[in-house]
Amino acid sequence: MSRSSRKWWHRFRFRDRGIVPTPKLLVVLVVAMIPILLAASFDKGWLAFLILNPVVLLVSLLDLWIIPRRKQLSCKREIDEEIERENPFDVHLELTNRGGAAIRFRVIDGLPASFERPFPIAGEVSGGDTVRLTYRFKARVRGDYTIERLYLRYRSILGLWEKQMVFACPDTVRVIPDMSRVREFMASAQQYLLYEGEKLRKKRIGTGEFAGVRKYVSGDDPRKINWHQTAKLAEIMTNVYEPEHGKHVTLMIDCGRSMGVELTRGNRLEYSLEAALLVAAAALRQGDYVSVLAFSNQVKAFIPPGKTMSHLQTIIRGVYNLQHDPVEPNYAGAFDYLEKVQKRRSFMLLFSHLDPFLFEETPLFFLERIRRRHVFLLLGIADSMVQQWARTEPEDTRTAMIKSTAQRYLMKRRRKMVKWDRLGLQMLEAPEDRLAPEALSRYIEVMNRGVL
Repeated sequence: MSRSSRKWWHRFRFRDRGIVPTPKLLVVLVVAMIPILLAASFDKGWLAFLILNPVVLLVSLLDLWIIPRRKQLSCKREIDEEIERENPFDVHLELTNRGGAAIRFRVIDGLPASFERPFPIAGEVSGGDTVRLTYRFKARVRGDYTIERLYLRYRSILGLWEKQMVFACPDTVRVIPDMSRVREFMASAQQYLLYEGEKLRKKRIGTGEFAGVRKYVSGDDPRKINWHQTAKLAEIMTNVYEPEHGKHVTLMIDCGRSMGVELTRGNRLEYSLEAALLVAAAALRQGDYVSVLAFSNQVKAFIPPGKTMSHLQTIIRGVYNLQHDPVEPNYAGAFDYLEKVQKRRSFMLLFSHLDPFLFEETPLFFLERIRRRHVFLLLGIADSMVQQWARTEPEDTRTAMIKSTAQRYLMKRRRKMVKWDRLGLQMLEAPEDRLAPEALSRYIEVMNRGVL
């Protein structure tokens, strides 16, 4: 097939532009054959053919002529530049018909294959009018996407011919992790935590770094009076405290091979990112410093410590495009890098799979060094299938063997976790839907205990 013929063949297949007959035109041709066949039985077939065919041809050409030209149609798209994964978002399309005849149309937007696409969208627009369409879609994979084209098929009122045209509507869309839990927390932090079985404790009076003693003046808090200095100097003295500096929270996200395991609505990395962003939002709201380190066999991203809620957008822009790699994570390299850039004592929360730490000794040697300077917690997602088999009622020998194997596996993991917990290395597994609340509860627990 030559280059020219391939070009026309693609147009015929509606990949770019084209004009094709509709099923209605084929029906008209079939109906027109009936009188011709009847006339043929009376030896008048050629006469009927010469009369009916020009009529059908003229009607079809007239229908093709009144269809608006491509230059008389325009379309534009309105879409948010940033959307969240698995959350429905609306896209608005405006189709303008500057021709004189009304058209019936079908629209297909050029969304990527990973987007949920409710197409085609059908409608009708009168001549000289504009119609506004709205459709809803979901993005299932994070990252940057460019939506370049919008495809339109339209026909006139008679509907004997159908045209297609392509509009160039380039738009860039950024798909970030699901922020629904973060919004719930930001709307009412205390309500969210009480629902999850945890609460923020109010800071005690006199917290912060002690700065000195001065005379008591009207308006000072009586609870800060230094009675020892008051008795010694025979005048009321009060303690002065500097504002307590924010604590440091370091979020480590494993992007290795095991984090690509698919779960109910995403893989382990998706759940870990959502949990990390929830903890980051809570820490920034409390006035703490938050840094993020993402790694696989090498460091993929590092966001230095920052304060205030504006730093949350910096974190989102730094991690929204993270993907898991088909390699084993290099924990030694990640911890070495972190020791170079994180000089302050911090609460270090690592989202990863627990098996390399429970059944291999090498990563734990690096954790021993980390534990001396930081408060460390390793948080993973529990295997729901193993948990389900461990709770299954045995009905036959096969089920009983699977149940006993699952229970033995879980008991072995618990013994390992207890062993390392006694050495100060905390490890915890949570169900996939409880990972984010569990991570937030652990952060609040560490802050309430004041171990930093």
